[in-house]
Amino acid sequence: MPRRSEGSWYLPGRFYDLAFGLMFRGLRRRVARTVEREKLYPWLDICCGTGDQLRYAAPGRPVFGLDKSFSFMRYAAARAPGIPFVCGDAARLPFKDSSMKAVSVSFGLHDKGAELREAILSEAARTLAPGGRLVAVDFERAWDRGSKVGASFSRAVESLAGREHYRNGRDFLRRGGLRTFLRDGGFFEVERRNVPFGAVSVVVARAGPNGPCAPPPSE
Repeated sequence: MPRRSEGSWYLPGRFYDLAFGLMFRGLRRRVARTVEREKLYPWLDICCGTGDQLRYAAPGRPVFGLDKSFSFMRYAAARAPGIPFVCGDAARLPFKDSSMKAVSVSFGLHDKGAELREAILSEAARTLAPGGRLVAVDFERAWDRGSKVGASFSRAVESLAGREHYRNGRDFLRRGGLRTFLRDGGFFEVERRNVPFGAVSVVVARAGPNGPCAPPPSE
């Protein structure tokens, strides 16, 4: 586990928080409110990057962050003392079966290849306890005029993230975006919030057999 006394000035972490902290604030708060409202603890945030999402968690709750980057985990631990951050692989989670009531992932699916995305979702399902929830934030296909403008903005930002990242993101959308990915992975949607800015959705889902496609966004 990263030492908390080090890493708080890790420049990529500082840059990410500076560039996206304000932009993602509303999404972070919505995820944290969902977990707190339903008392979905223990809560595991995977592909957590700088750990920004867990800084919105209610104090004293059992929460965990996981990311493959040791440097980011060291930075996250320094910025949020008291929260355990684990350097590990989201496709091979170092947690027991049915050990979490909530698993969240924000913008940590679209940038992966198809096989890796599926492995991450499978591991999330494995670690969720009965009655647990997956809370996912990621891109959707545009559904109205506002979301089409938002999708254009997202494409511009994603194009700066590197060729592989951008290619995987375009593949994610061609396959149907977050809605289709969760459905095909055997998750039922329980709650959804569509955000036109960026063509993003916040989805709360439960694990189960594949079900019918949810109705298209109404916003």
